[in-house]
Amino acid sequence: MSILSTVRRNGGRVYVGVQALLVSGTAMAAAAYFMAARESTMTNWLLFACLVLSAAGLSLLEYLKRTVSDQLKDAVRIEAERHKLSETDLLTGALTRGRFLDELNASIGTLSKPRRIMLLLVDLDHFKQLNDGFGHKFGDEALAHLVACARQCFPDSTIGRLGGDEFAILMYGNDLSRCRSRAQKLLAMLQNGRACEGHQVPLGASIGIAVAPQHASSHKELPLLADLALYESKGAGRGCVTVFDPEMLSEKRQRRFLERELRAAVFLNELELHYQAVTDTDRNCVAVEGLLRWRHPVRGMISPAEFIPVAERSSLIDMVGEWVFRRACLDLHNFPGIRISINVSGEQLKRDSFVNVFENVLLETGANANRFILEITETVATAATPEIIARIERLRAMGFHIALDDFGTGHCGFNYIKTLPIDAIKIDRSYIRNLGSDRIAQVFVSALTQIARIQGLVIVAEGIETEEEFALARAAGCNRFQGYLLGRPQPLVSFRQSSHRLPRPELALIA
Repeated sequence: MSILSTVRRNGGRVYVGVQALLVSGTAMAAAAYFMAARESTMTNWLLFACLVLSAAGLSLLEYLKRTVSDQLKDAVRIEAERHKLSETDLLTGALTRGRFLDELNASIGTLSKPRRIMLLLVDLDHFKQLNDGFGHKFGDEALAHLVACARQCFPDSTIGRLGGDEFAILMYGNDLSRCRSRAQKLLAMLQNGRACEGHQVPLGASIGIAVAPQHASSHKELPLLADLALYESKGAGRGCVTVFDPEMLSEKRQRRFLERELRAAVFLNELELHYQAVTDTDRNCVAVEGLLRWRHPVRGMISPAEFIPVAERSSLIDMVGEWVFRRACLDLHNFPGIRISINVSGEQLKRDSFVNVFENVLLETGANANRFILEITETVATAATPEIIARIERLRAMGFHIALDDFGTGHCGFNYIKTLPIDAIKIDRSYIRNLGSDRIAQVFVSALTQIARIQGLVIVAEGIETEEEFALARAAGCNRFQGYLLGRPQPLVSFRQSSHRLPRPELALIA
């Protein structure tokens, strides 16, 4: 573009200069011709030729001027189109990341003269599942549909695509209530869905909002705060709008501190694996579940509910998961004839290296995969991609048994039981607790046990805390039981010293 600008800026002067020289030369040739009329014929012909050539030069120069001018106009138009393409996302029509950030920088003002704007970060929920389940074409249509809906809800705002399924909306002013209502309208429009093969597929999004200069007055800091709010929306179950709150910064600092401490705990061997018995109908211990605990040297015992979510939000979950499995392999000889059950995070299953890590630990410790049960939650199973299902099937082929944990808490229908590669089902404790008073819980557990019996699956009743719950669960058809009534989680030494009755090896199979 700079070359074109130089030509347009200096071309006129060059043209006038050359034209002046040609005109002057033509005039001088004409004057010489008439003044030398009495001279020889040869001189006259030469002067006449100069006059003709000068006139031809003027005509040619005018032609070249028009040609170059037309070419410059075409070049300017092409350059403008190219520049527009570099600033606009071809798929959705939103601004590109760089162009949007430039607009944000220009709109936020300065510290001395701040402008009031609101930044919304929007993520399309479960985009990978949409691509895997309905194809990349539908995924592209969903992204374009999101931008189209955003334009309707935010007609006077700037919309940009930051990458993948991440979008940003720059709304001018500081009417936060209006901004939130527009954001809710956008979620409602997406929920109406997008047509795919004759069906309406509902879409969802998570939104985080940060306001300038109320929350930040820097074009670099404002997106970070909006991202924290977006993160909270995802953590709250997605499909919602969250406005940044300063408390989020302290929570972020706490998470970072906990991440550093947890990483050190893995290396310093501060983690422990406690074991809880799983019994049969005669209360014989037929399996144990390994439950992770963190004994902090200063804070004491830290609950998994506090540090596991932090680990899952980073790569630490892979390190922690590997530690748990290795510890279980090393403890295996303390449980002759029975299996150890451990929990596997959905984040671990997303990694391509997950299966290889478990395979390597088995080789290092000499343990047998057939002695382990890997528990995955119902919510993870229902959202599993084909890649995750393939990893679960690889684990089963290695000899691992797979249990579906917390069944009944999500949206896993009975039909999933036929298709998922599982060997056991653990009924969530909420159903077991209500067996004596809730008719729905009774029907649910009875139906599940009948289906499981047909499928050859083991049914584990979780959360058994009273004799009544044990009796009702057994009467409903459950054949494995776990809960405080039958044994609390204990360190390995305490578990071995307890009165759990270990059955003969040939009977000690949970799945």
